[in-house]
Amino acid sequence: MPESDDIEIAEWFDYIIVGAGTAGLVVANRLTTDPNVSALVLEAGADRLDDPKITTPGLLTLTYDDPQYDWSFNTVPQKALKQDQLYGKSVSHSRGKVVGGSSAINALALIYPPKSSIDAWERLGNEGWNWDAMAPYYRKFHTFNPPSKETAEALGTAYIDEEVQGKSGPIQSSFPEFHGPLGKAWPQTFKNLDFPLTSDPLSGQATGGFSYLSTVDPRTWERSHAGSAYYSPIKDRPNLCLLTETVVQKIILEKQSAAGLVAKGVSFLDHGGKSRTKMAKREVIVCAGAIHSPQLLELSGIGSSHILRSHGIEVFFDNPYVGENFQDHPMTGMSFEVIDGLPTIDMIRDPQVIQGATEAYQTSRQGPLTAGFHSVASLPVVEFLTEEGQAELGRLLEQYVPLPFTTPAADPPSLSTQYTILRSLLESPSEGSIIIGMGASQMHFDKALQKDIFAITEPENYVSFLVALAQPFSRGSIHTTSASISDAPEIDPRYLSHPLDIEILARHMQYIPKIAATEPLASLLKSEGRRLPDGIDLRSLGSAKEHCKRNIITNNHPCGTCAMMPFEDGGVVDSRLRVHGVQGLRVVDASVFPMIPRGNIQSSVYAVAEKASDLIIEDWQGHPSLAA
Repeated sequence: MPESDDIEIAEWFDYIIVGAGTAGLVVANRLTTDPNVSALVLEAGADRLDDPKITTPGLLTLTYDDPQYDWSFNTVPQKALKQDQLYGKSVSHSRGKVVGGSSAINALALIYPPKSSIDAWERLGNEGWNWDAMAPYYRKFHTFNPPSKETAEALGTAYIDEEVQGKSGPIQSSFPEFHGPLGKAWPQTFKNLDFPLTSDPLSGQATGGFSYLSTVDPRTWERSHAGSAYYSPIKDRPNLCLLTETVVQKIILEKQSAAGLVAKGVSFLDHGGKSRTKMAKREVIVCAGAIHSPQLLELSGIGSSHILRSHGIEVFFDNPYVGENFQDHPMTGMSFEVIDGLPTIDMIRDPQVIQGATEAYQTSRQGPLTAGFHSVASLPVVEFLTEEGQAELGRLLEQYVPLPFTTPAADPPSLSTQYTILRSLLESPSEGSIIIGMGASQMHFDKALQKDIFAITEPENYVSFLVALAQPFSRGSIHTTSASISDAPEIDPRYLSHPLDIEILARHMQYIPKIAATEPLASLLKSEGRRLPDGIDLRSLGSAKEHCKRNIITNNHPCGTCAMMPFEDGGVVDSRLRVHGVQGLRVVDASVFPMIPRGNIQSSVYAVAEKASDLIIEDWQGHPSLAA
């Protein structure tokens, strides 16, 4: 059905889906496979499916902080982070504001979580949410495209087990056919450090350094995302309607004598600013992401009664855990100057270079614009692998876990269980506590805005090492700041608020010079070359901690704010993703993750949305609608 709100559309749909992002379009696709089921999808952003800034892999950073593509959220000042000499740095968060959501503007990384990350979800009271049950969904959403023999040898992709890879999913995964000396050196460097990749990450257990898959379609060398893969092929279904540039204001709730509190529909502003309502016969499914989903629940009267009443919002269901349990992968890093003549992305400062790259991509789909980043490693804290280090880890755990006096009252009752899980992961030498990425360009970790972080301001060419905390102990929150969806919510990740986070992150930062000094990577870096940020000092643990406080950015992986857990444990949705206390209302996106998985979360959002679709279809087989 056309993407316009100028046409006459029905007043009632079986399902109303809020958000045409990574999760929302998966659900829309799967539900409308049944021609007897109708779905309305409401998206605040525009349809930019043919926009080169989205389709071209190498242009991914051009969308950041641009309001046509990016919500460009900012956190409140973070008490543990420094800006110049003062505490209180704010961190920007990029979230997709287009059809396809964040899958349309992210860094294309298709990295899978370990078995332990997903098994933790079941330990928190969610039956059926374990690795064995979820593995089929991690395969269902994608199709693996094998690399050429040359690329397989260059990037060390022999680890791939095609038996566990996806064979027929909408999202296309591939390795870049354009790769330079840095990417080739990465896997061998970690072998020389005694951290080779242990197995295919999609097997559920892997640590070490490797080249990862990207969400790029090798038939066109264009980005493969929820919009292009899940929506474009089925956009003409007569039982599917997508309205773009449409802002949902709240969910319409009704108290019924028999059914209790029921979600009946939504009210929204169309792209002309006209207020409209549409009603759901079966369900409203919120897929607005980890930042907007809890805000929308609060604006609709579901959340902490104290917060809602402070903004004059009628309380329909008092749940103090809406917007709590916020988790993210805080990230820092540094840049090394490369040897003369080594090509990096920094070279696009030269107009002739970017012109040549653009022509190569447009005419033959070749060159640097066909690829994004593709080098990553998952490691435990190396210092903790020694006998002396294990004793130090034990001392830190006894000192800081549990640490109830540093956590706010709204933290979920399950937090002690979460900490027990995190503790066991730290104590295991086979579990990675960090994700280290490499990008062939300079980065500025002291900056606040995404576009400034990736800006090419220095004259030399660099390679950057990104260090992201894989399993943070800190928990934050997201809450509405008014009774209007037009006002951005208050985002407070409370980065590094738990002291163990900086203890872990700083120790991993201290290992970066060791990686840089190991062959074959070492020969590609200037031994006396410049390092960014200028004056970086990692020689002592104290100086490494100071670096982290001054140079934290986000890996843009917010989750956990509508956590899937029993209500008494601090949950917002149950194990079938139904909102506690409300019939006909679900949440399907990263906000339902009770604990953040290790690695980039894109794969987990797709997998959760695939499973959610099956749950919804199963729940409605043979059952009437909730329509009055």
